[in-house]
Amino acid sequence: MRFTLKDYQEAAFRDVVKALRKATRDHSEDPDEQYAVTLSAPTGAGKTVIASAVIEALFNGSDLVAEDPEATVLWVTDDPALNEQTKQKMLSASDLGPAQLVTIDSSFDQQTFDPGKVYFLNIQKLARSNPLTRSNINGRTTSLWDTIAGTIAGRGSRFYVVIDEAHRGMRAEGDRETIVSRILNGQNGTRPAPIVWGISATPHRFDAAMAQRNSKKVSVAIADVRSSGLLKDLILLDNPAASQPTGDTTLVRAAVGKTLDFAAAWEQHATSESDTAVLPVLVVQIGNSPTDAELEELLDSVFGSWPGLLEQNVVNTFGERSSLSIGSRTIRYMLPQDIQDNTEVRVVLCKDAISTGWDCPRAEVLVSFRRAQDHTYITQLIGRMVRTPLARRIAANKVLNTVNIFLPYFNRDQVQSIVDSFASGQNDEPPVPMISNPVYLQRNSEVPAVVAEILASIPTYIVPGKIYRTQVSRLFRLAALLVGDHVVEDAINHVRLHLVGTLEAHRLRLEADGTFERSLRQIRSLRVERSVALLAAESIADLTLFEGTYEMNLDSNNVEDLFRVAKRKLPEGIALAYWNRLVDSQGDDWDPLAAKAEVAALALHPEVIAGVESAAESLVREWLREHHGSISRLPDRLRAQYEPIRREARDSELSILVPPNNDVVQETTHNWRKHLLSDSRGAYPKEFRGWEAAVLNLELADQDLVGWYRNPTGTDAALRVPYPGPHHDRPMYPDFIFFHSTDGGIRPSIVDPHGYNYQDAAAKLKGLARYAEAHGELFARIESVIEDQEGRLVALDLKSPTVREAVEANYGENVLSTYEEHGGYLS
Repeated sequence: MRFTLKDYQEAAFRDVVKALRKATRDHSEDPDEQYAVTLSAPTGAGKTVIASAVIEALFNGSDLVAEDPEATVLWVTDDPALNEQTKQKMLSASDLGPAQLVTIDSSFDQQTFDPGKVYFLNIQKLARSNPLTRSNINGRTTSLWDTIAGTIAGRGSRFYVVIDEAHRGMRAEGDRETIVSRILNGQNGTRPAPIVWGISATPHRFDAAMAQRNSKKVSVAIADVRSSGLLKDLILLDNPAASQPTGDTTLVRAAVGKTLDFAAAWEQHATSESDTAVLPVLVVQIGNSPTDAELEELLDSVFGSWPGLLEQNVVNTFGERSSLSIGSRTIRYMLPQDIQDNTEVRVVLCKDAISTGWDCPRAEVLVSFRRAQDHTYITQLIGRMVRTPLARRIAANKVLNTVNIFLPYFNRDQVQSIVDSFASGQNDEPPVPMISNPVYLQRNSEVPAVVAEILASIPTYIVPGKIYRTQVSRLFRLAALLVGDHVVEDAINHVRLHLVGTLEAHRLRLEADGTFERSLRQIRSLRVERSVALLAAESIADLTLFEGTYEMNLDSNNVEDLFRVAKRKLPEGIALAYWNRLVDSQGDDWDPLAAKAEVAALALHPEVIAGVESAAESLVREWLREHHGSISRLPDRLRAQYEPIRREARDSELSILVPPNNDVVQETTHNWRKHLLSDSRGAYPKEFRGWEAAVLNLELADQDLVGWYRNPTGTDAALRVPYPGPHHDRPMYPDFIFFHSTDGGIRPSIVDPHGYNYQDAAAKLKGLARYAEAHGELFARIESVIEDQEGRLVALDLKSPTVREAVEANYGENVLSTYEEHGGYLS
C-alpha cells in the first residue's frame, strides 16, 4: 500500500481479509454454501482505501495471508462516475497497477474474467437493452452474463463480487429482481456468486438480502472516524435570523470572504510549517432553473468581492454538461471528479447534490440557495465537503479543521434538522458535528504567553489501539521516518543488523540443545511409513505383514512454500536479510535452498518470532524516547506521521501535546475569563454545570491564577492519561489544567472533577494516580475532585504517596470510601 492505513482502517482491513479467506476455505469444503461479508463504515471513513488494501492482500499476499494467483474481483456499482473515482483512488492508494484495474466497456468479450484483476462494472451494462448482455451480436462471442457465470464455474470461491454502495444496489425494481440480485443469486439456472462483499454506510438493505448466506459483518465505529483526522472537526452553519430579509448577495460576499480567509490561513500554515499549499474552493448551489439574470447577479457578487478572480477559476457542474454564457462571462463545464486536482478552479456552481464522482476536500465553503424542501440535496452535498484537504487534522490552527455553510433560505428550526441528521452519522451523512452561531477564539492576550509553552511541555500519552501491525513493520516505518527527517541517518541498516542479530542469537540458543537440528530435519525430509502384505499367502491367517519407516527428502517446492511462510512471519525483508547472511557465510559452496530451509526452521518456533517482535518493540521505544526532542521540533506535517507509530505500541507511550492557536465553539450565554483561548472580549464561551462549574468558580477566585485550559478529548491538543482497561490501556482526559503564579514561577495543576459512580471510576483514578507518580514533580497539584452528599467539594491529593497507595488498594467496590478516608475539602 502507498497509503498508511489509520488504526481503524487497519483493523477493518484485517477483519475483511480474514473473513474472505475463511469463506474461500469453507466454500471449497462445501460448494453448496454461499457467503457474504459486509463492510459497514460511515461516509468519509475511507472505505475505498480499506478495500484497496484488502484486494492487494488477496492478490499479492501480506503478513496475514499468502498470495492467491486465482483471485479475481468484480466491482459493481450503479454509477460509472463512481467506478472511475474508485479506480483512480485505488491507483493512488495501492500498488495495484493500471493493467489490473479494468473498466468493462462495450468492447469487452471474454469467456471468464482474468485472475489478478479488478473489473469495474456499472449495472447499466447488464440492462436488457445493452449489447453486452447478448452474444452473437456485433461479432461478440460471449455475453457478459456468460462471463460472470463462467468465472463462477471456473474459479468458484476465488471470485469475489464486491457491491459498492450496497444499499443502493439492493433496491427493488418493481416486481422483478434487481440486476445486482441476479449477479449474486444467478439466473436461468446459473450458479450464485459464492462470495459477496458489500460495502456501505447503511448496509441494512444489503444484510437483509444476504440473510440466507453465511455472513460476517465488519463495522467501523463512528468515534474512530471522528478522531482519525480524515474528516473536519466541525461544520459551521450560518443563516439569517427569521425576522431579517435573506440578503442573497450579502451572504454570497460573506462566503467569498470566508473562502479568502481560509486561503490566507492555509498560506500562513504552509509557510510556517513547510507544508502543502491548499487552495480552498467555494461551492455555490442554486436551484434547478435559474434565470440568466439571477446567474449574472450571482457572478457579479462573486467576482466583485474576490480580487483577481478570473473566468477560468470558475466552473459549473450542471447536468447540461455545457459551458454557460452569462452576460459577458463564459463559465466552462467540468466533471466533478476532475475538480480536486485542478488547482486553477476556485469556485464551483452546482444544482443538485454532486453526490457521486465528487471528492473535493478543497471545497471548504458552501452557500446554498436551496430551500428547506431540498434538505436531502443539501446534506448530500455537505457530506462530500467534509474531508480534510491533507487527510489529517491541523493541530495548531483549529479553524482549518472546519467547513463553513451559508443557508440563506433556512430558519433556525430547519438548520437544526440538518444538525440532527449529521449528529447520528447513521445515514449517508458523515459523522461530523455541526454548530450554528459559531464563536471564533484566539490566544487570550490576558494570559501570559509562557502558559502555552508550559502546556506544550506537559507529558501526554498515546494509548495503543485494539490492534497493531507487527512490531517489525512498526520499527521499519519509524526508521524510514527518522532517515527522511535526518534524525537518524543510518536507521534502516541499523534495524536490519539489529533484527538479523536477534535471529542469529535465537539460532545459537536452539543449536545448543539440538532443537535447531531437529527442526531442520523436519524441514528437509518427510518421514514415510511403509506396509507390505504378502498377497501370495494361502489364507488370511497365513498373511504376513511387514512394517517399516524411512525418510524422503522434501522437494524444492515444499521448501519454497515454507520459506514463503517464513517471509510472512518475518516481514519487511528480515527473512530475506537473514537468508542473504547465510548464503554469504557459505562462500563458494553456497546452497540457496538449504539456506531457505534454515530460515524456515527458525520461523517454525513461536518464541523466535516473539523474540524478534520484542527486539523491534524495544528499539522503537528507545528511539522514540531518545529522539523525542528532535521529533517535537519537526513541522506539524512531519510530526503527525509519528503519531500512528506511537499508537501501534503494545503499551502506552509518551507523545507530544500541541496547544491550539485558535478554536471555534458554539455561542452561549456562559462566558469565562482567563482561558488560554478567548473571543475578542477575552471571554471563553462554554456551558459548565455541576462539579465542573463549582471547581472553575473556585479556581477563578484565586488571585494567583494566571490562566487555565479546558482539556479537550481525543486530539493532539489534549492531555491524555492512560488507565488500565480489560485488555489494554484506555485514555482518560482530565477536565482542567490551571496555571498559578508561585514562588517558583508559573506552574500547572491538574484538577479533574471525577464521577465515582461509573464502572471505570476506580481504573481511571488509578491511571491518574500513576501519572502523578511518574510526573508529579512537574505540577503544583494533581487532584481528583468529587462533590459529597452535603454539596462540598472533596479532593484527593494524588501527589501524596499515601493517597496513591490507597487508590491502588481500591478495586472498585467503593471508590467513594477513598475520598472519605483520604480526601480534603476545597474552599
